[in-house]
Amino acid sequence: MKRRKKAVYIDYDYEAAYQKMLTDLEEDNMCRMLNEGKVRSIYATKEIKAAEQMDVEIYPEFRRGQKEQIPDEAKLKKQRQAQRNLNEKNSRKECERTINANFTDNDIWGTLTYTDDNMPNSMKEAKHDMTLYIGRLNYERRKKGLAKLRYVYVTECSDKGRWHHHFVCDGDMGLEAVEEKWKKGRRNQVRRLQKDENGLSGMANYITKQKHPDKKGKEPKPVGKYQKAWKASKGLKKPEVHKNHYKFKQKDIDEVVTGRCELEDKLKKWYAADGYKLTSYEVRYNNMNGRFYIYARMYRQPEKGEKIDKATSKVKQKTAKKKTKKKTAARCNT
Repeated sequence: MKRRKKAVYIDYDYEAAYQKMLTDLEEDNMCRMLNEGKVRSIYATKEIKAAEQMDVEIYPEFRRGQKEQIPDEAKLKKQRQAQRNLNEKNSRKECERTINANFTDNDIWGTLTYTDDNMPNSMKEAKHDMTLYIGRLNYERRKKGLAKLRYVYVTECSDKGRWHHHFVCDGDMGLEAVEEKWKKGRRNQVRRLQKDENGLSGMANYITKQKHPDKKGKEPKPVGKYQKAWKASKGLKKPEVHKNHYKFKQKDIDEVVTGRCELEDKLKKWYAADGYKLTSYEVRYNNMNGRFYIYARMYRQPEKGEKIDKATSKVKQKTAKKKTKKKTAARCNT
């Protein structure tokens, strides 16, 4: 018996491909898109877990023979700028998720500035200043018997040519010690982290967001002297990424976009057993190929000293799935 070949899908910037919000879609146009055969598609469900937070991205996939169905704004091989935009967007996401996966309310974040006399002339010089700063912190940590500093920092230069650093690091040295070791500026801000239902994403988005965004969700054009880069210490946990093609199928997408079934109910079916709750979501589409992109952010409340027994967890998950499946089916059939 021959082994079935695994489907190979084309890599593309699915976020760039679907920019129009579902609220802008007229009802008759939606029906046309869903009824025409061309909108039948394989949908991927990508789950990115970072500590208590999970991002769920649901998007259509295309094989080699379906290249013409990918919107032009997302064809990476034809557009170098599209590839650069995707790389930058993914880099910002990775930074945000790395922060969420590794730091807690016990840790510290802040902004380090420069006086005019100490202002660096390049990204290389600015990064060198951070290397020296982290070295001083690690020297103090060695004296106190602490492990090497875990950190993530973002180096940024404004349009006016002023450099500064946003950073997140271990909080076991205390706020004063961390601030005191920065010798290049006076107006620094150092504080404790504080998680909410989005984990640390609010803070992470603040320090990683791109400046000067264009309208309608397009990526920004370079402006003036603006530069940005981030770096993390070695050994940090990486976000867990899993992708499947069975959790959301075409019929699920149809039910969500037509309002026959709530997205939250669909997500509960798969994630409620693990304690995840929906905090925000958006649905976007593209007229050109009649397909949709769904992004959902989920959060689970951690328990103190939480330890999950795998055998018990599986039993609970199966029971919860049966209950949510019955509830969802009843709601979707009304």
